[in-house]
Amino acid sequence: MVHCVRYAGRYLSGHITRMGILPVIAFLVLSSWALVALVRRLQHEHVSTGWWVAFGVLLVCGAALGIWCAFYCEYHVGARCRIGSFPIPVIFFHLEDGDWVDFPVPRFQAYAAAFTNVITIIALATLPLWLASWRRHRHEVRLA
Repeated sequence: MVHCVRYAGRYLSGHITRMGILPVIAFLVLSSWALVALVRRLQHEHVSTGWWVAFGVLLVCGAALGIWCAFYCEYHVGARCRIGSFPIPVIFFHLEDGDWVDFPVPRFQAYAAAFTNVITIIALATLPLWLASWRRHRHEVRLA
């Protein structure tokens, strides 16, 4: 589990490394694109109010789950290493002499990653609506 400490150690220098912020940017761009594209698709198809209600419910559920994943979720990666936040880690813990030692990422990167985690989970929560919209569109094309 030394890999966990070395990985976290890259962020302890006080500056944001390109490799550290790159996944944050990639997740944020892809998740934002997915949400905007879904809204545009629903607008373009002139869906009923039920679709918009479903979108709102999935958005709220995704936000609640995203907040939990970003600020409360911790998971073990082996017996001596824990990671905080999901899907992009914000803090790493390593067990040393019976105590958990924390290795946080820089503050700006942590805030950016936490925000991105919430947006990513919201985008994932709207996947059922994406699938239903795609299926509805495919069904309409067959009938035409």
